[in-house]
Amino acid sequence: MSTQQQNEEKNIKIVRRSIEALNAGDVTKASEFIHPNYFNHESQASPERAKLRGPEEFVDTVKKLRAAFSDLHYEEQENIASNDKVVSIMIVTGKHTGDFFGIPPKGNNFSYQAAHISRIADDKIVEHKAIRDDLRFMMQLGVIGAASPQYEPILNVWKGMMNKST
Repeated sequence: MSTQQQNEEKNIKIVRRSIEALNAGDVTKASEFIHPNYFNHESQASPERAKLRGPEEFVDTVKKLRAAFSDLHYEEQENIASNDKVVSIMIVTGKHTGDFFGIPPKGNNFSYQAAHISRIADDKIVEHKAIRDDLRFMMQLGVIGAASPQYEPILNVWKGMMNKST
């Protein structure tokens, strides 16, 4: 195995530690795998969270997600590593039982696919961004629906197809 392959395997293990911490809700060792300069692109939508960096940001994210979603679970489908980046394809599942950034809980279950992109520096995650199926997620939370009754049948067929694909 080449040095590059060894580094890529090591980077996948670092990212797996973050996923394990998120799934367990145990952030006590976050500073072991989250870089002091960690930047999460997903936090930028919230003015107060946009200022957070490093392990503090990761801990805050995990606590907020786990408070909003019981049974939150990130199931690894595939990891692709290249140089300093790891792309993790996941199925994210859970139940909306707490406030999610202003969206009140309705008790809805959800399941959607996401790609999480992590950049590694100094054997720690220094940057994170995600590409999620937010449309499916928001529909499952009951936030998004048909704009008018005429589109409801089309949306229901599409929702049925979405539920079969995960």
